[in-house]
Amino acid sequence: MRIRRLRAGELVRFVDDLWVPFAREMAEMDDFDTLADHGVRANVFSYVKDRFSDASIATFVADDDGLIGYVSVEKRDSPPVFARGPRGYIDGLFVRRSHRRHGIATALLSRAESWARRQGCEFISLDVHAENRVAQSLYRRDDYVTKRHRMTKRL
Repeated sequence: MRIRRLRAGELVRFVDDLWVPFAREMAEMDDFDTLADHGVRANVFSYVKDRFSDASIATFVADDDGLIGYVSVEKRDSPPVFARGPRGYIDGLFVRRSHRRHGIATALLSRAESWARRQGCEFISLDVHAENRVAQSLYRRDDYVTKRHRMTKRL
């Protein structure tokens, strides 16, 4: 298994094998992430393609004779009123169920952190579902700490 940058020719496979399964899993966890009734694949492909061409965003995949996981990380500038510099933001981390608990998520996180460091980021952050205790445990083991709670209300 190796961690490497996602390639342009893999975007369709990435969407089908990793992004859509990730989104479905998130929707099962919280109806806030329920997918649209139709057009999901085409819209996701367009979204992923746009992000792929953005130099401030990187997607890394775990490849083991096929795509088995990914992490997407972006560089975000801090507002100029804060003393902190730019930060990395992990927009998505997913490992196929059949490959979990083998250190792949940890390796993907490490790669995202290395990329963010090279981009001059001082911190890296992410969001995690309140119910996703397994992911929270992973992040805590890797020295992530809770800095704030995001609250949502349906209007």
